[in-house]
Amino acid sequence: MAGRFSLNWHDDARPCDRRVRVIDLLEREKCGDYLDRLGGFIGSPSRRVTASTLAKRYAFIAAAPVLYAMSVYDKGLTLSPMHCILETPVPQEGNIGGTKLPRLGLADCQVTEAAPGRRREWREELVRSLFAEHLSPLFRSLAEVARVPMPVLWENAVVRIVPLFADALEQAADRTAADRIRDDFRYVVHESPGELFGERRNPLSGLAGPAGIDPPDESGERLRRTCCFYYEISGEYCRRCPLPCPPGHKR
Repeated sequence: MAGRFSLNWHDDARPCDRRVRVIDLLEREKCGDYLDRLGGFIGSPSRRVTASTLAKRYAFIAAAPVLYAMSVYDKGLTLSPMHCILETPVPQEGNIGGTKLPRLGLADCQVTEAAPGRRREWREELVRSLFAEHLSPLFRSLAEVARVPMPVLWENAVVRIVPLFADALEQAADRTAADRIRDDFRYVVHESPGELFGERRNPLSGLAGPAGIDPPDESGERLRRTCCFYYEISGEYCRRCPLPCPPGHKR
C-alpha cells in the first residue's frame, strides 16, 4: 500500500527547500513560502493554482491511504500533521518524466484495530482524526493564504476519495468486504456529521453526487461542481471540468 500512495518512512524532518513538515503549513508565513517554492518547481502561475494542486495531491497521498486501510484491511492509520513531511522529488532520484508533486514521508504512524463490537466508534475517531484534525486545518490554511475557495479544495478531496472506494469495491474479496466498503463510503461521504470534519456540515456530501459509490453522468464521467484550475497549469481542461472548453483548447 505504501508504494501505491507514495508513502515513505522518513527519519529526517529538517527543513530544506524541498521538504516541509505539514504542521508548518498551518502557519500563514511558512505556508506562503512553501507554496511559492512548490509553485516555482511545478511551473504554477499563482498561489491559488499551487494550493489547489497541492490539495488534490495531498488527498491522494494522505486521505486515500487512511480510508483504503480502514475499508479494505480494517486497519486504522493515524497520520498526525506533526509527523507528516512533504518532500518534492529531485531529478537525480530517477523522477525525470515522473511527477514533480510532493510525496509523503512519515516520521511516525500509529496502526489501530477496532475492538470487538466497536467498529462504528473506531471508524468515527478515524474520520475525526483524518479530517477535523488534519485535512481541514490544512485546507483552511491553504484557502486563507492562497485565496482559494474551500469548496474547490474539498472537491479536490472528493475526486480522490470516490474513485478510491469504487476501486476497493471492484476488488472486494467477498460480499462481506463489499458491504463494509459500501457502508464506509456512505458514512464518510454522506452520513458523517460536520463536526468530524471541523466544519458546520459534511463538506463532502454536497460534492459527491448521489449515494452510490460511482454514479457517472451520461458521458461516463462525474462532472465537478467547481473548477480546480488545472487548465492554468497544464493548458488543458480536464474531462470533468464544469467550465466550457474554449475553442482551440484540449479537454
